[in-house]
Amino acid sequence: MKGMRSIKAKLLWTLAASLLLMFVLLWWVVSAAVQELTARYLEQRIELEISSILAEVNFDEADGIILDTKQVDALFHFSFSGYYYQISLQGMQQKQILRSLSLGDFILHIPEVMIGQQTRMIIPGPKGQKLLAVVRAIPLREQSLLIAVAEDLTPFEKNRQDFQWLYTLLSLGLLAILLLAHYGAVQQAMSPIQKIQHNVVQLEMGQVNKLSSDVPPEMEKIVDQINRLLLRTEQRLVRSRSTIANLAHALKSPLATLSQMLRHSLPTEDTRLRGELEERLASLHELIERELRRARLADHALSGTLFCPKQSLGDLVRTLKNINFQKNIEVELDFSPGMLLPFDQEDMTEIFGNLLDNAFKWAQGRIGVTLEELEQQFNIRVEDDGPGVEEEEIERLAGRGVRIDESRPGHGLGLAVVRETVEHYGGRLQFARSPALGGLQVEISLPMPSII
Repeated sequence: MKGMRSIKAKLLWTLAASLLLMFVLLWWVVSAAVQELTARYLEQRIELEISSILAEVNFDEADGIILDTKQVDALFHFSFSGYYYQISLQGMQQKQILRSLSLGDFILHIPEVMIGQQTRMIIPGPKGQKLLAVVRAIPLREQSLLIAVAEDLTPFEKNRQDFQWLYTLLSLGLLAILLLAHYGAVQQAMSPIQKIQHNVVQLEMGQVNKLSSDVPPEMEKIVDQINRLLLRTEQRLVRSRSTIANLAHALKSPLATLSQMLRHSLPTEDTRLRGELEERLASLHELIERELRRARLADHALSGTLFCPKQSLGDLVRTLKNINFQKNIEVELDFSPGMLLPFDQEDMTEIFGNLLDNAFKWAQGRIGVTLEELEQQFNIRVEDDGPGVEEEEIERLAGRGVRIDESRPGHGLGLAVVRETVEHYGGRLQFARSPALGGLQVEISLPMPSII
């Protein structure tokens, strides 16, 4: 699973983006709501102050606006207390303005308001701070009385910022908790897929012959279809293998008969024709063996049998020692006792059978077999203390039917079969002189089946 192609990554990114967007919108809505509620609260309080001040206002034609300041809240009398009022009479040739003592010499810049209207606005204060002002225009004969009461927003702004910081930290903490919870939920939701992946690995390693049906309802159809496909594939492979095997075995008897007829019917002096016919029959026999081999190789993925070196190599070595009883050969096996590999038992037995058979033919007294299981590949090394081969002859060993010493019994089909099996697994076959024993050394590297 890589990058955004991963279902888990897509789910996590989508959930994370959705939660982040939701928290940003929620933060903006809450902040705006707190600011608006604060403004409304102050507006209502200021309206009460306006009503209180207006109760102390009198109007005289000669003197204009008269305000009994003794009855006004004492907060308006302290310089820059944060509470301010300003009353002006509009409509006269000279505008009259009454200000609270808290304003000092500062005049609030109040825009014109329609008579009978009241508005809320933000205006600058005597020290440049923000003031929330409520301005009301009251009709007064042919004139209008404009009263503005303002309150310093600095303490509220500080409290609002503190609240926003606290709310942001709490939101981030809650977001982190929700992301972790969603990650756990996604992990739990993906666990059936991981279970199927593990089941596929078991199927590949031959530990099971079909996928488990213990899956969520959403995946039952997929698993059932895969199991049906596996069953049909196995049935077809079995039929194909059986057909090829039957055909090959049916051809073996006529070929054997032809060989017998060749040896007894042709004149002994006609060596050229005899040799040509024997060569053709040998080619047909080799072709049959190869097709039988390919038919069995096609079935290895569903064989359901793992390769156990301890048991298989032990039996193979004992058998070859009994066959070659005239030789006192010591075989050194070097591998982990509990090694169990995801390769077909028959394929690996045939590889080791051909390699060890060749080693027993040429060895003088010692054969070494080393198996090494790495993270991504499996290495095999079979070496003997025989005469070995020359450098220019090493490349010829991989060719089918090639033998370095024709005086020895047997044919070169074994090593070619090993090569074909190794290539089928995507591996590599190499020949060299053994640095430890001095004879032929055969090295095989097989890639381990990929684990999902």
